[in-house]
Amino acid sequence: MTKTRVTLLAALAALIALAVFGGCRSAHTTSAILYIEQEQYQKAIDVITEGLYFQPDDAEGYYYQGEAYSRMAQQAIDENDYLLAKNSFTSAYGKFMQARQMDPEGLTDRVAESLDINYRNTLREGQTMWRERHYEEAEGFFRLAYAALPDSLESVKSLAGMKIQQAEVATPDSASLLRNEALTLLDQVLVTKPEAYRLLADKAYVLTQLDRTDEAQVIYDQLLTEHGDDAELLLDVVGLYNKQQRYADAGQLFLRIADLYLNDTQPDNDEQLKGLYAEAGYNFRLASDYERAIDAYGLASEQDVTDVQIMLERQQLYLQYGQDLLMKSTETMTSDPAAAARLKTDGMAVLQRGVEVGVALTNLAPNNADAFLFLANTQGLLGDETGYTENMKTYQELSGNQ
Repeated sequence: MTKTRVTLLAALAALIALAVFGGCRSAHTTSAILYIEQEQYQKAIDVITEGLYFQPDDAEGYYYQGEAYSRMAQQAIDENDYLLAKNSFTSAYGKFMQARQMDPEGLTDRVAESLDINYRNTLREGQTMWRERHYEEAEGFFRLAYAALPDSLESVKSLAGMKIQQAEVATPDSASLLRNEALTLLDQVLVTKPEAYRLLADKAYVLTQLDRTDEAQVIYDQLLTEHGDDAELLLDVVGLYNKQQRYADAGQLFLRIADLYLNDTQPDNDEQLKGLYAEAGYNFRLASDYERAIDAYGLASEQDVTDVQIMLERQQLYLQYGQDLLMKSTETMTSDPAAAARLKTDGMAVLQRGVEVGVALTNLAPNNADAFLFLANTQGLLGDETGYTENMKTYQELSGNQ
């Protein structure tokens, strides 16, 4: 039994005394309070039902029936009878609403307090179970919280969020089922709160994961016009762009997020810059937008000049870009010799920059086989046979591919 409930029960004795000596409460309601104190909740409900037959306008009678049902629900939870708990919370809510409607001036605050106790206890338990990854139990408590207070939709939102999280690690079939359940729950909330920003963003995220990208795009377009500086939203939109293979747009969003982090007042966000710039570079590379990819990876390296993985990705990028330019040079040689010459010159310059990065990387990570492989291939394209031979030999020794 919760501390708050114990406190309320301790107050019942004072209420009984007030009823007996003050003559302000019916005998049936007074008896019900005694039964509640004795944890005989069904007897409390029955005696009030009898009293309401004679005095149907007894607002406190309905209130204490709500209290009896509330305690019956808590007792049922302790006994793992969740169906009884759900039905009892539903009955308690109905009785409390009736009491408040009959005597809004006298009972509104008391009803609100009782409903909050029912709701917060079960919601808090559900969130604890969620954190501990006891998903089935958490769902039970979230549904109990909704039964206790259907006016508040935090329990539905929490349940939807939990299913979204579960889907991230589920098998494809289970993930699809969980996401559709989450979508149904989100729509349930959005019926009453159609403007709820975070819920709309969650819905768009779920639609994206379900490959309903056109529907997600409509929601994201609306949200971006109103919340374009929300980094969390922008990260969600990146997921949509990747689904749509809009890699250049995704890269641009990563840079936008990095700018937001640079200009905010949260020092912890600065730790994310390296990863954001690297993600931007990777997406620009997928879009064959090599110039912007080079710039983005350069910014990533500036955050940490000793990051071997970022340097390796930069080395690959220069090799890929140089190869691309040389290929285009060959393709245009017949139709436009002057353009072909420019492309070749540009390609060789890019490859030379790749050699510089490769040398720096092999010095930093002399046991990284891939660094020597990319360096050797870059030197080979530049016509440096000595460099190619030496670094390819080192690669073979390190990788065991002799």
